[in-house]
Amino acid sequence: MKKLIETQLGNEIGINIHSAHRIESATLLAAEDDYFSVTTSEEENVFHVPYVNIVKVIENPEGVTVSGFFKSHKTHPFVIKIGHVVEYVPT
Repeated sequence: MKKLIETQLGNEIGINIHSAHRIESATLLAAEDDYFSVTTSEEENVFHVPYVNIVKVIENPEGVTVSGFFKSHKTHPFVIKIGHVVEYVPT
């Protein structure tokens, strides 16, 4: 996975970093042995995501069309979908 993600270093990618179902733009900063790092233009936080959290990587030079439950306001040639922890709290 690291080799695949390294091809996008410094590029803008699509990723669901804040919400499980919303793809947003982020800059890919690093691809380390166990994780990759991104930042969004909306904030100064750097997100370090373990590769084991990746659900799917989609590439299309013409732009990935995101459909289904996922929403995107822009197409990206490289999209990473990550898993988010969902906590079940019985009522």
